[in-house]
Amino acid sequence: MIQRIQSIYLLLAGIFAALACAAPCALFTGAQHEASCTLYGCHYAAEPAAEALFTYPFGVTLMTALCTALPLIVIFGYKNRKRQISHVNLAMLMAVAWYAVCAAYCFAAANRTGFEVAPSFGLVFPALSLLALYLAKRGIKHDEALVRAADRIR
Repeated sequence: MIQRIQSIYLLLAGIFAALACAAPCALFTGAQHEASCTLYGCHYAAEPAAEALFTYPFGVTLMTALCTALPLIVIFGYKNRKRQISHVNLAMLMAVAWYAVCAAYCFAAANRTGFEVAPSFGLVFPALSLLALYLAKRGIKHDEALVRAADRIR
């Protein structure tokens, strides 16, 4: 059913992943203090002096979109709990891969431009999404155990 507690956790996981779009994930500062750039989950905002140096973060945008959409899609797979567990595992893998893609983009941009990279508070949201996915997985497993126990009684 949609009103189960793991549905709330999956919804929270999607919301936390979507919040990564609105929160700065990394701050790039150059040797000149007027040249700076901020990486968000789906775009970057650069000063006019540094805008030509940065490329659009397609990988980070794709991973943010996947991390946002997958938990929301998994909510409606409540009839098949085994498939739902495997999709939650995939969503957890995507949340971990988001960090790898974000780090790769940051290091590549820093090496290419010579800017210094500093992490920002937006990196917390995928971790919160990962925590919510873990709690949803526990809830789904608990439901599966209850169904198996009921089947044994019959």
